Amino acid sequence: MQALHSRGVFALALALAAGADLFCVVPVLAERPLPEVQRLKTSPVLQHLKPNPILAAPRTDAERTVAQMYVPEGFRADLVVAEPDLQQPVAFAIDERGRLWVAEAYSYPTKRPPGQGLDKIVIFEDRDGDGTFKSRKVFAEGLNLVSALEVGYGGVWVGAAPQLLFIPDRNHDDIPDGPPEVVLDGFGFQDTHECLNSFLWGPDGWLYGNQGVFNYGRIGKPGETESGRVELRAGVWRYHPVSRQFEVFAHGGSNPWGLDYDERGQLFMTHCRSYWGRGCVTHVIQGGHFWNQANANYAPFIVANPPGEFPGFRNYLLASARVDHGAGGAGPPGSDAIYGGHSHVGTMIYLGDNWPDEFRGHLFTHNLGGHQMNQMINNRLGSGFDTINAGKDQLFCSDPKYVAVDLQYGPDGAVYMIDWYDQQHCHNPNTESWDRSNGRIYRLEYAPTFHPVKVDLGHLDDTHLATLHSHKNEWYVRIARRLLHERSLGRAIQPEARAALEEMLRNDPRPFHRLRALWTLHDIGALHDDLTRRALADPEEYVRGWAVQLACEGKPPAPELRKEFVRLAEVDPSPVVRLYLASAVQRMPEETAWALIAALASHGEDANDRNLPLLLWQGLAERMPNQFEAAWRLAESAKIPRLADFIRWYAATLEGTPLNRAVADLGTVKGETLRQRLAGLWLAMEPRANLPPPPAWKSVAPDLYASGDILVRRQAERLAAVFGDDSMFPRLRGVLADPRADLESRKHAFAVLSRALDRGSLPAFIGLLDDPAFRSPAINLLARIDDPSVSKSILLRFGQFSAADRAAALNTLTSRATFALPLLEAVSASRIKSDQLTSFHIRQLTALKNEEVNRHVSATWGRVSQSPADKASRIATMEKTFNEAPLWAYSEEAGREHFQKLCASCHRIGNDGVRLGPELTGAGKNGARYFLDNIIDPDAVIGADYQMSIIETRKGEVLAGLVTGESSSAVTLRNPSGESVIPKAEIAKRELSPKSLMPEGLLESLGDRERLELLKFLTAN
Repeated sequence: MQALHSRGVFALALALAAGADLFCVVPVLAERPLPEVQRLKTSPVLQHLKPNPILAAPRTDAERTVAQMYVPEGFRADLVVAEPDLQQPVAFAIDERGRLWVAEAYSYPTKRPPGQGLDKIVIFEDRDGDGTFKSRKVFAEGLNLVSALEVGYGGVWVGAAPQLLFIPDRNHDDIPDGPPEVVLDGFGFQDTHECLNSFLWGPDGWLYGNQGVFNYGRIGKPGETESGRVELRAGVWRYHPVSRQFEVFAHGGSNPWGLDYDERGQLFMTHCRSYWGRGCVTHVIQGGHFWNQANANYAPFIVANPPGEFPGFRNYLLASARVDHGAGGAGPPGSDAIYGGHSHVGTMIYLGDNWPDEFRGHLFTHNLGGHQMNQMINNRLGSGFDTINAGKDQLFCSDPKYVAVDLQYGPDGAVYMIDWYDQQHCHNPNTESWDRSNGRIYRLEYAPTFHPVKVDLGHLDDTHLATLHSHKNEWYVRIARRLLHERSLGRAIQPEARAALEEMLRNDPRPFHRLRALWTLHDIGALHDDLTRRALADPEEYVRGWAVQLACEGKPPAPELRKEFVRLAEVDPSPVVRLYLASAVQRMPEETAWALIAALASHGEDANDRNLPLLLWQGLAERMPNQFEAAWRLAESAKIPRLADFIRWYAATLEGTPLNRAVADLGTVKGETLRQRLAGLWLAMEPRANLPPPPAWKSVAPDLYASGDILVRRQAERLAAVFGDDSMFPRLRGVLADPRADLESRKHAFAVLSRALDRGSLPAFIGLLDDPAFRSPAINLLARIDDPSVSKSILLRFGQFSAADRAAALNTLTSRATFALPLLEAVSASRIKSDQLTSFHIRQLTALKNEEVNRHVSATWGRVSQSPADKASRIATMEKTFNEAPLWAYSEEAGREHFQKLCASCHRIGNDGVRLGPELTGAGKNGARYFLDNIIDPDAVIGADYQMSIIETRKGEVLAGLVTGESSSAVTLRNPSGESVIPKAEIAKRELSPKSLMPEGLLESLGDRERLELLKFLTAN
């Protein structure tokens, strides 16, 4: 089949090279390419692409992949490196000599045991400057779960979750000076396809990187205490190679894989599944709290789920893109067919000098599902950007195994891309599903102007490096900046170089060149306060903004600069500068911070800006618990209405005086404003219970209850339930008990009375057991009311309940001893079958620690023991792992195979297996905990019908199994091996075992992935 595939692609490549019509060529393929080449006709962003002008007929698989690429007119894609020289490339960097440093990820998708890492870092070099990278050397190996790397500052920085490593090579001989140094640990790797990634030296001298949403990290230096660690879920982080400081730069995102900054120094990331962010590209702002894919685990001052009628309460930052490329994210139906899908890998903002100028500043990212390179444009809008698709994507490859994961422009201005190359496109935790034998690097060049180059910037003197800050190719500028920063750590930078940079900052007419000089002067420690003040007065808004950010690095800025910041916050006409100042709020002393907040909040023109109100709120909110009065004054004076709404909502969450102020405020407004403030107050109160009524409630409540606006009345009644105000309850009880009342009114009454756990409503609650619209919530509610009529009423109706309602009823009846005893009596009398109670219910019964309950349980189910602490811990850990795992990436069919292998000899699901042990068909509704309880601790609950007997014969034979039959002369014993009939005359000893027939350690034969697959199958049935 592979030969047939090769011949088909070879025929296609020859036809393309001969200028044949693409759509008249029908290659013979072993399988249909994904995506289909016909998309070149159907997708408007691909229709302009031409067959890659390969120079010779392809001879290898890698060359055949290049022959299946389509590029814009004038462009050409070349193969640079391929297997067997390169395998499993996951990340790469380009050093000052133009060499390609590549991380080979053989360990992925698992973290291997210590000392058994398989990953490598290899170096490819074009020694003669002819554009071919024929030299290969291994720099490091034995690494474990590598996902990122960057070179600089005397070595190589490697992401290998949970660690950030530094491999020193200070003499630059390409031989590590010693073993990897762990500079940080605690990064998450619960989901190994979104570990720390996309390393990038920022213009400020920090190392930037990403971590994805389904990884939870608590990050610090080795040995750091728990309290000293920094929490990170999804977000962009940074680490300073000199000060060794770590911080979260911005929180949020989904599975970000790609970072780059533009000529303004604006950082952008691409990601997948951006539903909550509403777009596939995010402009990353320092200190920002952005959306995340889970829409959970935000800071306490973030509202993720606002009231439906007032969506403006949502206050996390959004993506800069307003569109996405696939319906799996924020894209509309049909967008996948055009742009390729929601998953984006790698980010590059092109600032090289080989591609035509029309591409300069555009953002490019690999689209995993579409096998294409999306082209985006970041258009300035307000304080940020509106990121749109350019209308023409840059590359398409019809090879179904093409999996590009990163891209960068190099010293020749061309773009280098690494290709993981595998039939498996999306993350799969199954180690065996990945092809480890291949990997590629390609170069996408504009052929008319492409010329290979041979460089070694490390041998240039300081002045020459300063001169390179005017180079059109930003690659030279970034490398020169890093080299000057490195040199400044050991000696003073040459005066001529420093003077050249200062001259560029002061007088260069090109704003982006002035920015280049500003960044480098900061990095080398030469940005003194006079230069900063000059930069703060620069005509270019991004120079002024960056001067603010750089002045806040390290220690707080000088008092004179802080005064200037406040003045700028008052009068600077640029929303960009105001955005930088809003970010600086989080790094200012208290007095300056509040002065900045007040000044920025006075700009009513920023009210509808996509970023400013939210970033300003996030800086304010961090200080509000300790400075409530300052925040409340701002709510009265701010010209940005949303800011005032957020302050009033957050005040209510702080309780005490802030809550009382928020309640009293209700008496000052009417109409829509009142409805909005009530919605904000309820948003704060909904997760709380049993609060004493704030003093102001007594004065405002009567008017709210008497309001002619039904929405105001209902919101007030909900709040009454939280505050313990029962004055309206008699009327609500009547509404709830009246089946003729409209359903919405009854639902409202139930919500209020159940929230208050109103004992006076018990007859009405019990009556709801006969009402299908209320039965399920009523059963759950009654668990909280200790009254003998509850268990009696539920048991009376138990046989009429649906399966779901019976399960809920059992949860209620096993929740307290006064309910449990009537339940157990019903079981003893066979009114309820004992097998309807799961091990969860039985453990819940024994946890009641009631002697009479325990006697009933023992008589019905036999011996029950509690799980020892270690097993309970394992159960809890595995349940947490299962609940947090990205289950879409785990195969249910593989789980079925594990079931057939391990479980089917005793258990049955559907038509699979044997019913020796309990039937498991339909047991999935009990959840993962049910299965884990029984698998990890099978001896904790042993049903009377499943207690194992051990029989020793007079011949010394020991048999164990379940007694399935017994006569006066023989015993029939059954176990997974089969059935045995043992004459009683041959039995020497017979006893009931305290152990279950199901062995302990059943899961030990499975790997982490396989366990999750098994649980996925079990819970799905």
